[in-house]
Amino acid sequence: MSELKAFIIHLARSTQRRPQVERLRAALPCPSEILDATDGARLTAGELERAYVRHARRPRYPFGLNRAEIGVFLSHRAAWRRILAEGLDYALVFEDDAEIDAAAFARTCALARETQKLWTYALAPSDKTRIRGEVLAQGEGLALIRPENPPLRAIAQFVTAEAARKLLAVTEPFDRPIDTFLQMSWVTGVELLALTPSGVRDASAALGGSTIQARSKPLAHKLAREIGRPFYRAQVRLWHAFAKRP
Repeated sequence: MSELKAFIIHLARSTQRRPQVERLRAALPCPSEILDATDGARLTAGELERAYVRHARRPRYPFGLNRAEIGVFLSHRAAWRRILAEGLDYALVFEDDAEIDAAAFARTCALARETQKLWTYALAPSDKTRIRGEVLAQGEGLALIRPENPPLRAIAQFVTAEAARKLLAVTEPFDRPIDTFLQMSWVTGVELLALTPSGVRDASAALGGSTIQARSKPLAHKLAREIGRPFYRAQVRLWHAFAKRP
């Protein structure tokens, strides 16, 4: 089995996040590399058109993607390509607002390695994310779980070469944000499991908030999202439950 390696997706112009990236690298129990994020603001019209097609799959995602969201998805695709190009059995992929407890996350890495035959894609969700589901394996106070409903937020994950290959094949083009697309195992052929408590924390608030969503939006836009989001999530739960039936 190849040595574990971490890729940290980081947008170069987000200079306020670079110290956090360096702290993350110092705390990791494995070699790491900063992967230059795709800058959605600099994508050409042709690049946007090739990458993103709205309403391509069901259930339909109710909102259009902005340039930042498209850039994030393309950045994850770049990480998947690197896993294959480097011949890695699996790798860690982080977003640059991830923070870890070094000792706790080392245990997460150990359990991931011990149980690698059980998963192809395992999220390491923020410790504030509650995961409910079937426990597949346990060790040192944490568990590998098959979630009842796959969680959102692709802040940190273990990705095998098999998963990377499948995900690249089905995300060209894509029609929704990376975390919501990953929920769709009936499309991707990749089941999302979760390692929890992972020792991962979301440091975005301390870093000035999200770099994906605009900070000021019209009230009508905010209301539309508040109404549309739970309806879409209910549809995903139904599709997910149906996909799990024998």
